[in-house]
Amino acid sequence: MPKVLLKEQIANYRNTQSHLWTAMLVTISGSFALWQSSHSISGKSVAIIGILISFLIFYCYLNLDDFVKNLTKRLED
Repeated sequence: MPKVLLKEQIANYRNTQSHLWTAMLVTISGSFALWQSSHSISGKSVAIIGILISFLIFYCYLNLDDFVKNLTKRLED
């Protein structure tokens, strides 16, 4: 694979990583705010679902990080 194409792919994946990181921070902070402000069971359950979704987004972020590291290794070779 040409190095120019690898560099573009790495830049695109890093951009996606940035979006995932932002989405995770917004989701977790909104969930914690909802947890603190809600006094009902439904509000607490929605907050828990939001926290679980933020962990899922963080997992996707880490998988993408490994993928970018592998592409960087291929670029160095």
